[in-house]
Amino acid sequence: MSEKKFSYYQYRKELGYQIFIRFEEAEFEQQFVEHLALMGFDPISRDEVKDLELTPRKTRILRVISANAKINQKILSPQLGDSRYANEQVSQVGTYSVYCYQNVALMIYGQDSLMWELGVRDATNTKALRAIFSRYLSFALQDQHVVGFWGVPIDEGFVVRSAGDANFESIFVDLNRKLILTYEGHRELDTSCSILRLSTYRTSDMRRLSSEELLSFLAMRTCFISAVGMQRHMRADIWDLVQIVSGYEYPEINFQPRAGRAA
Repeated sequence: MSEKKFSYYQYRKELGYQIFIRFEEAEFEQQFVEHLALMGFDPISRDEVKDLELTPRKTRILRVISANAKINQKILSPQLGDSRYANEQVSQVGTYSVYCYQNVALMIYGQDSLMWELGVRDATNTKALRAIFSRYLSFALQDQHVVGFWGVPIDEGFVVRSAGDANFESIFVDLNRKLILTYEGHRELDTSCSILRLSTYRTSDMRRLSSEELLSFLAMRTCFISAVGMQRHMRADIWDLVQIVSGYEYPEINFQPRAGRAA
């Protein structure tokens, strides 16, 4: 019997994050290639993965498969007991967590497990796939002081929005490496960075946010969700971010998205 051929993608390969996605069927994989490239996942050979020294709690491999009949049933009618996130639900089952995007996919993951699994029913829902892979990154990177937000980059920093208003585009901030990771690539995080909160009430000038206002706003716009709420260390990471950047309330009417951003 021939050995099964796995395909791997690594998040920000040039930066060395040990966050991977694995496929086992070439035809199924092709439905995701464009989305993964947009979000910063680079193809990597199986031999390269074998040569890596895998690190507990830093290495995550998400096995993406076509959902079987049993998983399809759960995706179509999730009963996880938490409906705070509209189409998304998350619950704790023993030492594992279960995340479901209704009608699209279901993920099983655990912080003590290297291999996670995502069963996909519908690979045509672009916005849902962005949301799902952003959730995966937020779950996988939470112990590495990397926090994700829904938002879009601007020259001065980035604008943080609701998931829907951001078109499910995500931005990740690495507090250890002082990096901002966007669909456009990565750049340094420093005191020149500004974070904007758009306001429909403000029409002309912008107002600087206090540290407490910015902390509260950012905590409500993270890509991370959990059945037990935000982890204490994640809130500490957001507070560390607030000490570096400046936050402003900016008139939404004056906001012009950058040309070429993800549609």
